[in-house]
Amino acid sequence: MSVRSGVLAVLSLGPAYGLQLHAEIETRTARTGRINVGQIYSTLNRLVDARLVRPVEPDGGDHLPRYALTADGTSEVARWVVDSDAGDPDWAAMVEHVLLVASLPGVDPGILIDAYRATWSGRPPARETGTAERDAGAHRSAAAADQLLASAALAWLDGIETAVRRDELGSRPLSTERPRRGRRPSAIN
Repeated sequence: MSVRSGVLAVLSLGPAYGLQLHAEIETRTARTGRINVGQIYSTLNRLVDARLVRPVEPDGGDHLPRYALTADGTSEVARWVVDSDAGDPDWAAMVEHVLLVASLPGVDPGILIDAYRATWSGRPPARETGTAERDAGAHRSAAAADQLLASAALAWLDGIETAVRRDELGSRPLSTERPRRGRRPSAIN
């Protein structure tokens, strides 16, 4: 999942600060790799230039900039929450995409789960084999890896669908906690 898509999806919940977007994306996707906060702000600048996001009046007396979706941004989010971006799916991107969509109130993640299920089910069963005998073993092994990955993805999607049905993931609104200026407490020695 791209930072761009994550920012737009979280902004569908309402106006937010850059640091707030950063925290929401990382929390909602259970992301293992950290997103650089600078990525959030450079992405916001590009989204403003593309007229998908607009700055809004600061909330309170802190004068921190907040951002909101434009009508075009809202339309893009509406497409993103149901589209698996068919093609050769990426495992980590799929996991983050589904988890973020499942966290959005009023969005049915089942549509996206079904789209990913169709994408993984529609993958070719095996790669082309090499013409040389010495390449055949590597191609068979690669094909077996592709099949195992598709099988694991389909099993994960079944599990996520069950978790959504049981409301184990829990959709939630935008956090009302205001971002603090300066470093995170964990970064201070």
